Amino acid sequence: MIYISETDIWETEEAVSFVKKTLGKKAIPYDDGRHAIYVNAAVDDGSEAAKMMKYFKTADPDDLSQGDLSRRVRFLKKEQGGYQTMCEAAEKLVKWGIEEGEINNSRKLAIKMYQKGSKPEEIAELLEEC
Repeated sequence: MIYISETDIWETEEAVSFVKKTLGKKAIPYDDGRHAIYVNAAVDDGSEAAKMMKYFKTADPDDLSQGDLSRRVRFLKKEQGGYQTMCEAAEKLVKWGIEEGEINNSRKLAIKMYQKGSKPEEIAELLEEC
C-alpha cells in the first residue's frame, strides 16, 4: 500500500518512509506479507520520488522530466485527441462510481433488513426489484 501525503504528517523529513511492523512490547519484527510506504510530497530530498511528487503537484505538460508519464500528460492536456480521451475516461470513472455506490447501498440495505429479521429470500427478492 502506498500512501501519498501533501504534508510531512509523521515529521520524518524524508520523501519516502517504509513502515516496519512489530509485535508486542518487545517489538518483535512482524511480517504479514503486506507493506506500507508513505510518500511525502512536502519534502524535497533530491530523490526520484521527491522529483515525481514535485511533478504531480503541477502536472505541467511542458515539463518532460518524468519520461512516459510526462509524455502522456502532454498528450492528454495539449495534443489533438487527448481531451476526448480524458472525457471518455472520466465518463467511465463516473459510471463505475455510480455502479459501486449502488452496490454498496444495496449491501447496506440487505444488512439492515437482515438485522431487522427479514429472511434472506425476502431480501434477495426485494433487491432484485430495485
